Order: sequence, then structure tokens, then C-alpha cells
Amino acid sequence: MMEGNHSGTEVNLVLLGMTGTGKSASGNTILGKKEFISRVRSNLVTTECQEAETVINGRHVRVIDTPDIFDDEMKSSIKEHVGNCKDLSQSGPCVYLLVMHVSRFTDGERDTLEMLETAFGSKVREQTVILFTRGKDLEQGEMSFKSFLDQCQPDLKTIVEKCRGRCVVFENHASASGSDQVEKLMQIVDGMLK
Repeated sequence: MMEGNHSGTEVNLVLLGMTGTGKSASGNTILGKKEFISRVRSNLVTTECQEAETVINGRHVRVIDTPDIFDDEMKSSIKEHVGNCKDLSQSGPCVYLLVMHVSRFTDGERDTLEMLETAFGSKVREQTVILFTRGKDLEQGEMSFKSFLDQCQPDLKTIVEKCRGRCVVFENHASASGSDQVEKLMQIVDGMLK
């Protein structure tokens, strides 16, 4: 069970990950509406922590979108962003969604969990779900999500294991069915909050 006093009906979902992985688009999928600016770009779109709220299966969900706190060029403002993120997620339990592409695992992502622990504390991995974006890439490669996880790079496999296998795959295009994806995510989140 996660620390903190809460009624059991609210949760903060904090989107973390590198620029271009689809944090804002995933936030919009979870919310079921376009709240965060999301564009296909390699440069930074989200520059400040932002939040939006919704209700999913009777649970009040606050989604917090963040800039790339792992970006070396943003070192000076990382503490500020982490502080803002912590302020926004003070009420209710917090689940961190580490957003990554299924089709791209970079050198910069190898130390992601260590960076998260430095920023948010040593218990962060117990509160983390890996959210893989671009699920359609798996479909086009005729690969199941389970096969992808079984065959992924050793460093990525280690991250998945450290997060106790808590991961989901999203396809954030408008034509994709967001509700099934969100339902799977919320089942994992609900299991973590028990």
C-alpha cells in the first residue's frame, strides 16, 4: 500500500519521460479529451508542469504532465519542475507513469529509474508503471506486447523487472480506442493502491 492518507477515491498520475515519447498525448488519452498540447516533434513542447482532472470508474484522477526532467540542458530548472510536480501531487496517492516508445530505447533511458529515485525518493519504483507508447508499431511488426517484453533489450528488461512488471501499451492516435487502454492502466493503478 502506498503511503499517505487518502480516501481511496483519488489518485495523481504523473507523466514522466524523455522529450518526444508521448507524455502529453498519453495524458490526453487518459483524460479522454485534449487538455495538453501534443505534437509530433523532437524538441520540447511541454515546458512547465501542467495538470488536468477527470473521473474514471468513480475515481478522481489528476493527470500531471511534466517537461523532460531528464534533459541535461534543463539541469538548472529540474529541481523547480520536480518541486512543482510534488506540489501538484500532494493530495492523494501518486503513481508515476514512465512513458517510453515501444520502438525506441535510448542510452539516456538506461538510468531512468536511478534519476527518478534521485528526484522523487527511493520508493519511486514501487509507485511506477511503465507506459509504452506507439503500440501500433508492435501491431505492424506482428508482435504481441508480451513478446516485446520477453525479447526487449536487457537494460529495458531490468527496468521492467524493477517496476515489478507493471507496464501497459498505449496507442494515442485519435482512431485508437482509448478506453480499453485506460481501463488496463487503471486496473494496475487500482491494484497498487490496495
